Amino acid sequence: PAIAREMGSWPLKEPFAESRFPGMRVLLPPVLAASAVVVLSGMVSARPATPDKPNVILIYTDDQGSVDAGCYGATDIETPNMDRLAATGVRFRSMLAPSAICSASRAGLMTGRIPARAGVPGNVSSSKGHAGMPAGEVTIAELLKANGYATGHVGKWHLGYTPETMPNAQGFQSSFGHMGGCIDNFSHFFYWQGPNRHDLWRDGEEIWRNGEFFVDLMVSECNAFIDRHREDKFFLYWAINTPHYPLQGTPEWLARYRHLEDPRRMYAAFLSTTDAAIAKVLQKLDDLELREKTVVVFQSDHGHSTEERTFYGGGSAGPYRGAKGC
Repeated sequence: PAIAREMGSWPLKEPFAESRFPGMRVLLPPVLAASAVVVLSGMVSARPATPDKPNVILIYTDDQGSVDAGCYGATDIETPNMDRLAATGVRFRSMLAPSAICSASRAGLMTGRIPARAGVPGNVSSSKGHAGMPAGEVTIAELLKANGYATGHVGKWHLGYTPETMPNAQGFQSSFGHMGGCIDNFSHFFYWQGPNRHDLWRDGEEIWRNGEFFVDLMVSECNAFIDRHREDKFFLYWAINTPHYPLQGTPEWLARYRHLEDPRRMYAAFLSTTDAAIAKVLQKLDDLELREKTVVVFQSDHGHSTEERTFYGGGSAGPYRGAKGC
């Protein structure tokens, strides 16, 4: 309803989306282009509707190019698990993200509002003690929590670095990740605006996991959350911080893409590393027989980065104009 009030009517080009469910149509808030996949396994079908509430997993990648997945036409990057989501659900072809910049995109996602109206017209500070999205904004986590859902955040936040604006005060009963815009994935330090500072938190308390690959830590946290709440209805916001810089794909994927030129090689390796991580969380759903009871939403926060820190590129917008921040 908040989206409908603020957006009004929006002319959409057909076909808006393609689905294995005949006649299905799902509308999401349009502002700027990004790729998105929604999987509604078992929730929309020819079977009679049931009163059961589905679990929800919202996967939000960071700086992924608009066409950088096999299901969107990429031929030089392997994304079999993103492609599996598209093949078993709804693939949007006119989907639009709230903003072309990280914090604003997340504010739109969390509130359903145009980011500026949610108090986040651009990026918020990555420094501790700086507020971000106003604490009075109502988030999807707060609404779902009020409706009996267990709520969890894993990964990047970038919506505020004060107790009042960190995840636990914004509707999330559990939180694990970094509060600023990015981290080194092994030291968990923010190195891009000195002095260097450590940024890894669990439920508002700083923790140290030096040398452990953050992508692996996120997978462990997601699977632990699902395990804890297998008998509940849960909402998991997995804000993956990849393939945002620093480009730190695994050695296996870097070797696989040795035929590509940099920065595409480094970007591709990090994106495929991301895809492999997604597979482990989807497998957890299968192992617990929760796949048919879970809505999985996958989306990039905006387009690819062309910043110096990511070697001026690596991702692709395909036939579209612009990139992150444009």
